[in-house]
Amino acid sequence: MKDIPEREELTVGKLFEILGDRLELKRMNGDIGYGRMIGSEDISRPGMALTGYLHKFLHDRLQIFGETEISYLDSLPASRRKSSIESLFQFPIYCCIVTKGLEPPDELLKLSESNSSALFRSTMDTTPLIHELHSFLDLVFAPRTNVYGSLVEVFGAGVLCTGRSAIGKSETVLGLIERGHRLIADDRVHVRKIGNALFGTGDSKIAHHMEIRGLGLIDVSAFYGIRSIKDRQQIHLEVKLEEWSRDNQDFDRTGLIQKISTILDLPIPRTIIPVLPGRNLTLLLEVAVMNYLLLKKGRNVPEEVEKDLIERIIRKEMKSGRKKDLENLIEN
Repeated sequence: MKDIPEREELTVGKLFEILGDRLELKRMNGDIGYGRMIGSEDISRPGMALTGYLHKFLHDRLQIFGETEISYLDSLPASRRKSSIESLFQFPIYCCIVTKGLEPPDELLKLSESNSSALFRSTMDTTPLIHELHSFLDLVFAPRTNVYGSLVEVFGAGVLCTGRSAIGKSETVLGLIERGHRLIADDRVHVRKIGNALFGTGDSKIAHHMEIRGLGLIDVSAFYGIRSIKDRQQIHLEVKLEEWSRDNQDFDRTGLIQKISTILDLPIPRTIIPVLPGRNLTLLLEVAVMNYLLLKKGRNVPEEVEKDLIERIIRKEMKSGRKKDLENLIEN
């Protein structure tokens, strides 16, 4: 799919440009209505409105005329068919799509033209066409934000690598790509909230390029092949690179405390990795992902180690006759 436009840029003409081939759309009235804005991610089938019930008619949506709507209109006498369609165009309808290769009634064609409303015909069945439209519009109208960092797919998980400028994010991600993982975005990640998941994409202007200080811009797909890049990826966790210093040594050494980041009101796990000379950050980021995947499968290694340690202490203290003191200590 071509670049996803911002919602403020989505006109009927832009929709046709992006989805015309995929939805098998044919223009029925030229480029009439191409400048009209699409104002909602939802879709309407105006069956009830055609019968005269307009109280709940959702006119600010794309109007889909499937076999039910067209067969109903065909069953009406010409005068009633015209008044039925005229009742819809009391509202500022901006686009109608007739599915299954059906022929739009002449009245629909004429009223679309006179009301500057786009009219398309598609050979697709109604349900698949609506599914494709929903998938696209959900992306366009989803809550969104920009995050400065790099997004890479590692072992199937989307990892958002963050940290201050020049700390080594791009170099770390470049090492991951060299190890067979895939780049989604570098420097700035466009994040969209779809349902209860976060999805990241790159900036279309720089595509899958990376800025490596001292080298400049490099084309990842040219260096490592088309399999080294990906257009979109769900974000599963954040790994933040943070500079280590003697004054800042407050880093987790056990893994018992699970940190959380919040993006667009959705929580994702967060791991902070201290950056020191000589550390293999690429390897450490891979391990962070493997640890996340283990947690998803129900294994928490730090908790297992802690539990085993407590059990060993209890057995040792029981042998030394201090069972009662130990039980009081655990309770307190």
